[in-house]
Amino acid sequence: MVTMAQLRAVLAVLNVQPDEPGVLRPVDPDHGVEQAKLAGLVHRVLGDEVRRVIGTAADPDQRERRWSAAADEPPPAAEVTAERARFDARQLSNRIEVLAADAAAEPVPVLLDAAARAADAAAVLVQLSRHPLGAETETLWRAALDDLAAAYHLINDEHEELAATATRPLGGALTAP
Repeated sequence: MVTMAQLRAVLAVLNVQPDEPGVLRPVDPDHGVEQAKLAGLVHRVLGDEVRRVIGTAADPDQRERRWSAAADEPPPAAEVTAERARFDARQLSNRIEVLAADAAAEPVPVLLDAAARAADAAAVLVQLSRHPLGAETETLWRAALDDLAAAYHLINDEHEELAATATRPLGGALTAP
C-alpha cells in the first residue's frame, strides 16, 4: 500500500503541490478520501504525461512504438488486472456521466450514452470472467449484452443520421434520384 507521505513525495518530485488552492478540493476528514485524492492526482499527472509522450511522436510508427512501450509492461497477477479493469470501466462510466451532466444538449448526447453503456457492459463482463455469480450469471450476461447492443444501435443510428444529413440539399428536403 502506498502511504500519503509517499504520494505527496511523488507529487513534490513532479512539481505538483496538492495543497495549493484549486489543485485538490478541501481535505475530507476521512483519511481514505484524502489518500484517494492524492492517488488520483498522481494517476492524472502520470496519465497526462503518457498521453503527451505518445501524442508528440513525429509519425504513426513512432507513436505506435511509444504506445507499445507504455502498454508492454508486464501486468500484475490476473486477479489484480481484472480488478483494475473493472475499476477502470466503472471510473470511465462515472466520468461519462459527469460529461453528460455538463452537456448543454438535451437529452444526453447519444455518443456519451453509448459510451456509458459500453463501459457498464465491460465492467460486468470483467466481473463475470473472474467471478461467475451462480444464478445471477445469466441475468448479468443478458444485461451486459443488452447494453452492448444498445450502444451499437445508438452509434449506428447516429452514424446513419449524420450520413443522411450530410447528403441533404441545402433546402433540407431529400430529393428523389
